[in-house]
Amino acid sequence: MEAVGRYILIGSAIALALLMLVTLIRGVIGPRFTDRIMVVNMINTMVLGITAVLALYMDEDFLIDVALVYALLSFLTVVVLARLVTVRHKCQKGKDPCKKQEQEEAQHD
Repeated sequence: MEAVGRYILIGSAIALALLMLVTLIRGVIGPRFTDRIMVVNMINTMVLGITAVLALYMDEDFLIDVALVYALLSFLTVVVLARLVTVRHKCQKGKDPCKKQEQEEAQHD
């Protein structure tokens, strides 16, 4: 039974790696910036899955800690990118953040 479990873990790691490749291709094709943010989030989630699978396969507990830290960094990355999108969207509509930034740049010059 242990050998079957190891083959299942290896198979799931390979499947996640292939799905990461397909997701990366989708991100390159995706016409919008928000598509690329979703791709970053999906790839980060798949990396977490592969890390968890490797932790089971290699019987190393510290990899779970690494996965938790990576999950926190992944979350922060997506939050920062989402903030970037919202500010950019507001700037295109002509709302406050861009005007403030332009005024600050004019004052510094």
